[in-house]
Amino acid sequence: MIKPLAFAIGATCALVSLQASAYEYGEHANTTLEKLINDYPGRYRGTANFAGAADWMQSQMGTAYTISRQDFTWNSGSRASQNVVAYAAGTRPQYVVIGAHFDTYFGRPTLQGLDDNGSGASVLTEVAKNLGGLQLENGLQVVGFGAEEEGLRGSRAFVDSLSASQRANMLAMINLDSLITGDMMYAHAGQNSTANPALAALREHTFQIAKELNIPLFTNPGLDPQYPTGTGCCSDGEAFEALNIPILYIEATNWELGDLDGYTQTNNPKIPGGSTWHDPAEDNKAVLTDAFGQARIDQRLRDYSRLLSRLVLELTNADLLASTASGGAVARNMQDNLQRQHQAMVRLHDRRWLTLQSASREVGSFDGEIGVDGEYNPDSGFDTAPNPEARRVGLHALGDYQLSASLNIGASLSYLNGRDKLEHRGKLDSDTWQAAAYALLNDGGPSWLAGDLSIGHSRFDSRRNLLIQANGGPILLNQQLTGSTDALTLGARVLGGYDFDLGAIKSGPFAGLDYSHSRIDKFHEKQNLRTALEYEEQSFDSLEASLGWRVRGTVALPHGLSLMPYGDIAWVEELADGRLDDLQLTARADGQARTARLGAVDKHFGRAQLGSQLAITPQLGVYAEVNSRLGHTEGSQTGYSLGVQWMF
Repeated sequence: MIKPLAFAIGATCALVSLQASAYEYGEHANTTLEKLINDYPGRYRGTANFAGAADWMQSQMGTAYTISRQDFTWNSGSRASQNVVAYAAGTRPQYVVIGAHFDTYFGRPTLQGLDDNGSGASVLTEVAKNLGGLQLENGLQVVGFGAEEEGLRGSRAFVDSLSASQRANMLAMINLDSLITGDMMYAHAGQNSTANPALAALREHTFQIAKELNIPLFTNPGLDPQYPTGTGCCSDGEAFEALNIPILYIEATNWELGDLDGYTQTNNPKIPGGSTWHDPAEDNKAVLTDAFGQARIDQRLRDYSRLLSRLVLELTNADLLASTASGGAVARNMQDNLQRQHQAMVRLHDRRWLTLQSASREVGSFDGEIGVDGEYNPDSGFDTAPNPEARRVGLHALGDYQLSASLNIGASLSYLNGRDKLEHRGKLDSDTWQAAAYALLNDGGPSWLAGDLSIGHSRFDSRRNLLIQANGGPILLNQQLTGSTDALTLGARVLGGYDFDLGAIKSGPFAGLDYSHSRIDKFHEKQNLRTALEYEEQSFDSLEASLGWRVRGTVALPHGLSLMPYGDIAWVEELADGRLDDLQLTARADGQARTARLGAVDKHFGRAQLGSQLAITPQLGVYAEVNSRLGHTEGSQTGYSLGVQWMF
């Protein structure tokens, strides 16, 4: 090798993806390393072991990439080798390159090259696997370089092959080389950062992540004037420096020993001369485990994988895309929550109208009730597509006046406290006040007409748990973000029908229009994290036209009890938005708005209800009810309600 330097980058996000075998940080890298050093020592150009190592590198990168082999030659074509190139496209043309050479020093067939550079190559494959299947904003190119030990031939050939647009769109290059023998873990910027300090930002970004993860990380202290403070060199990253992009060299050595140039890796007495590069007698597992223990190898593979996976997660903005999707799900739950609250008020008035239609009233009389109730929505119901589990408890008071023999007018006030369970143990809490005026036109005959006007105010407090997990592997990011906002809902409804008298049962058709306008105020999450989100005020309208059939009755029970069962089923057509299809969310990291797809609203579905009110005394009653959607693309959203009423 020309000089030990290293890097690896990695990240992945697949929200709980299926995989045959799970692994923790460093385990996949160790699997790669063991085969490289034991099955393919002496992996340099022209050998079967190099060809086998290339195949192994490719297989260990996973199946989520477009993988190719780049053949290249030098010395007038008399010498040839190969790069292994894996690419995952992003939603933008920009991309990040992470690379490590996997060849060993030429002409030494027994050289295992565990440190140089089986270590960097193995972490490279883990980063690739961790990233597999993750949606990226900036693309990712993972490159296993050949012939690094013969003059950076593989990386130079890779750079030479780039088109003008590929050069323009490359955001950064990360290089991993020699991660085990050195006493300390290092991250350096490229030599090009001395003339342009802005190119050192990637190094500083890496140190921020290392501090968060509690990984001890250092940079070149600049004790040798040939190597300015904070810079590295002498590995495949050099081939990219002329592109004027940030370069990050990842390595393990000790810049405070020997000639202060980083070539003396350790002061461990079991490593004669202080370095193991290119020496078959030293750069092998037996010597390195004797000198440092297996724990050293495991720790380095684990920590470099943690560090680089997180770094690439952020460089590709994969964390921001995942956060946008997660934040959109919370916003969608707020919208659905408002609709469920509106339906709770609808059902409160429906039950009151049933009571009024079942009993005669004197003109000029005033009656009412106060009550407490609860509703539970499991995460699955009668239909497909589970919904978030939700519960609410409520208090209400209502009263109405019999204005004439056929007209009753009234008003209601209700309070709802709710909690929706979100993914990964997140939650959405709500406190809602709703006030309404309602009227019922019915003279005791079969035809009836009812309506209401309502206004509601909600306070939402959210806890969003952003979990990004590799394909069967480690959790790359686990953050908790909280926020709060207010919402206003206005509603108007008209409903009418005709009930046929079938003795103890009355049944007939009904039709209605139910309009609601909802506005959710501006929202922002409180944490100072790059994944924290905010969005502007959002408004949407719902106008549901319904046509259905209902049945109700009254059954006298012993001991003066009275049971009033009821049920209905209706076909619903959504004539307005119903809910937003998408939402613009702005990330704290870069202030850019990204679109969260909330899903198209189902405009045609059914709604069913089955319940019963039990009058225990003239003043005390209870009710139980089941409500569900039918044939809805988002599932049944089934709710089970139970309440107690005190009538006056």
